Amino acid sequence: MKFSIATSLTLLSLAATPCHAFAPPRTHPARTSSSLASSIMADDVVGTGKDDELKLAIPEGMKPMIDIEKDMQTDINTVPKIGTIGKMLPADTWEVDTATSLMYTAIDLAAVITSMGFLDMVVTSDIYHSLPMYAQALMVMPLQVLTGFAMWCTWCIGHDAGHGTVSKNAKWGNLINRVVGEITHSVVCLTPFVPWQMSHRKHHLNHNHLEKDFSHQWYVREERDNLHPLIELGYTTRMLF
Repeated sequence: MKFSIATSLTLLSLAATPCHAFAPPRTHPARTSSSLASSIMADDVVGTGKDDELKLAIPEGMKPMIDIEKDMQTDINTVPKIGTIGKMLPADTWEVDTATSLMYTAIDLAAVITSMGFLDMVVTSDIYHSLPMYAQALMVMPLQVLTGFAMWCTWCIGHDAGHGTVSKNAKWGNLINRVVGEITHSVVCLTPFVPWQMSHRKHHLNHNHLEKDFSHQWYVREERDNLHPLIELGYTTRMLF
């Protein structure tokens, strides 16, 4: 009987003990005060002991992180430089595959040709011409939106061609970018590619400049009351389209 009572008391004592009391002690990695630490997962911070220094387990392809950390330790409110941000991105971010670019170009061109061709079939049909004007507008509106979306897709590819990022092939890259840009911009979107490329380059060199950025007609907030009514109307309604 004594053995049974002792065993029972032992079991009751064990049942009342929290489960985490039996777990082995865990060492939680401390967080550093560096601004770089916020961009690294907790599992990447390895502590070897209480008084040891923390070591960063830097993944392959992110070796320049230490230099970036030094660049960003100056002030928490300092805006990082473009070069610093570029170093934080994986190396494959800057890789351009010409075959993939041309595949997307072909897909978007096929979408433009298909949607335009279907729209042309509708507006030249006898059914379309037999309808009143409001019914004609409602009939072609979905096709116009679809065609416009496909044309916008080709515009984006032409934009990349203007930046030389459709192909970076050492031998044929310039020619490929020029041909793709001429087809997508000059032919599909009726925007001469080379003049647009030149003005767009000036836009990036003088972005947000009041006088030198020709892509947008910028103005300072204090001068808004003196704007021409048509220009003010354009700024008010430009986000609606």
